[in-house]
Amino acid sequence: MFLDTILYYLIGAYIVLLPLLSNKVKVFGKSIPPADTILAMILLVYMFKLFLNRQSRKRFIMGIKDFFTNYLTIFMCILAFIMFVSVSYAVDKGLALSETIRFVAYIAIFFIIKYENHSKKCLKFFMNSYIISVLITSLFGIYQYFTGFALDKRFMENYGYAKIKIAANMNNPNNLGAFLILAIFPILMVAIYEKNKLKKTSYISLVILMLVNIVLTGSRNAIVGIIVGVIVLAVLYSFRLFILLGFLGVIALFVPQVRERLLAITDKTQNQSRTYLWEIAKKMIKDHPLFGVGNGNYVSLHDKYTEIYPQFKFYEDIKPCHNSYLKIESELGIIGGISFLGILITSLLRVKKFITNVKDEYFKFFYTGFLASMIAFYVMNLVDNLFFVPKTTAYFWILLAICEAGIFHMEHNDNTINI
Repeated sequence: MFLDTILYYLIGAYIVLLPLLSNKVKVFGKSIPPADTILAMILLVYMFKLFLNRQSRKRFIMGIKDFFTNYLTIFMCILAFIMFVSVSYAVDKGLALSETIRFVAYIAIFFIIKYENHSKKCLKFFMNSYIISVLITSLFGIYQYFTGFALDKRFMENYGYAKIKIAANMNNPNNLGAFLILAIFPILMVAIYEKNKLKKTSYISLVILMLVNIVLTGSRNAIVGIIVGVIVLAVLYSFRLFILLGFLGVIALFVPQVRERLLAITDKTQNQSRTYLWEIAKKMIKDHPLFGVGNGNYVSLHDKYTEIYPQFKFYEDIKPCHNSYLKIESELGIIGGISFLGILITSLLRVKKFITNVKDEYFKFFYTGFLASMIAFYVMNLVDNLFFVPKTTAYFWILLAICEAGIFHMEHNDNTINI
């Protein structure tokens, strides 16, 4: 069907272009994120499919039944519900609503990928689109390092250990580092799996390119992500990967950018700003333990709390919480916190289930790497709000949706996907 093809390529375009597009463009005098325009087109085409195609309606009904019997998606729905409720008591209702709609959009794209795309070819197309996106972003990062093109002036200072810190088009070096951590271990495992010498060389080259980009971001958090990911992958796949960790450690001693950023991890002076932000979050949690202050409203109430607790004032301008778990707990209370942890835990269990049962070696190797990336990403969110950075976290939900699509078809003995 014509709409099938349009939907297929729109999702592929969204996956490729999301980290490359500008944050906002002017349309009829209003600022609109261009990636959101593609996402809106995906949802519109899907609704047309539901209206015009009987098979799509059957898959939709089957999907709804599965959606509300699956622990992962039940937790996602609970979190979305709490977000909507929080709009009613949030100080900044517009911000609370926009962040809620953003999360619901992730659920929508998750649903479409899981239930509407029913062939192995389609799922591999999305995975290959993701690898292309990572390649283009990594090349852009190198280009930016040498030219400074499209780099915010904040990251063009002389830091001592580096003249600049690249961000590609991800707004912040830490965001780029997190984006690459999600990608590097799946692609490393595909490189190990691949038998074709040319393809294997291409994947290995991309892994090296991503490592160079991570170094050039100057992100301490991304370096920690590499360490955590390699340890997890060594346990999951082969203890010989500890040799790789040791090798990277030796190299780090000779690369000033890496060596100095590793030493800075325990530097209390450099970490002070974050600890102050966390203390403010703890005060919010203490004052609003059940329901929180409203979705996204940590930043809206930060100044009010620093007036009450001036000892925790560090920045003149408002800063995010820099901890996804404290952010959720302070904004959505105990129910929001539990549902968020439920999503994280069940996601790991579902990916592990997919790895255990999938027959296709490409999927098995890719998602073994993704499981390591997930755990590294979870750790990185202890010191950053990475789960709330659209250009980064969208890929967490997309890759998880592809995994869920595989599990769904295996559980329903769908021979059309045969993975």
